[in-house]
Amino acid sequence: MTSKTRSYRPSPALIVASVALVMALTGSAIAAGVAKNSVRSPQIVDGTVRTLDLRDDSVNAAKIAKDQVGADEIAENAVASPEVAPDSLTAGDLAAQSVGSSEVTDQSLTANDLGPDSVGSSEIAADAVGSSEIAADSVGSSELQNSSVRANELGPITQVSNTVTIKAGDNASTSVACPAGTTVISGGGSATSYLVHLTSTYRAGNGWHIDARSGSASDKSITVYAYCLSA
Repeated sequence: MTSKTRSYRPSPALIVASVALVMALTGSAIAAGVAKNSVRSPQIVDGTVRTLDLRDDSVNAAKIAKDQVGADEIAENAVASPEVAPDSLTAGDLAAQSVGSSEVTDQSLTANDLGPDSVGSSEIAADAVGSSEIAADSVGSSELQNSSVRANELGPITQVSNTVTIKAGDNASTSVACPAGTTVISGGGSATSYLVHLTSTYRAGNGWHIDARSGSASDKSITVYAYCLSA
């Protein structure tokens, strides 16, 4: 009797199961063969580490290269004053018109912080400027409104005079000067007779001067006056 050898062909299902078993056993062996802390940078393919592979809070400043963090890497409103080094911000770091009165500490600005001609009347509170804020000789007629200066704004006025004799039918002149520390603001003259006529009267230096001619038959006198305003 002749015996026949029967050939056996594995089914597709068996092939798949066998492959899966081999891969499972090999993977476990590979995992079991990796020692702790044995994976270094050379063993990692560039670009294969993703955000989800990193532990929370595992990246600190020491892990970030210099100048690698830009505005795109910073969340909105993430940088506050504790993150800013003292005196590290300059005008170039501030947006135009980003600093208002609420950002400026009271009494912290001085004249050196203000640009030329940057303060106008709209920035000055009513009645805020006194004599101590005005430089000497800085206010002239162009800074005063018409009819804004009254008598009570002026200093004391002093009258000074000088009298001389004018002989009959003759001419005479006389002058008077204001005292030191005062400025002449007006003046004039007079005579002791209607027959004596003032021919001229005018300011002379810091005082007043008059000229006169007498039509009298006797000697008379003329007097010059100056009104002086205290400085």
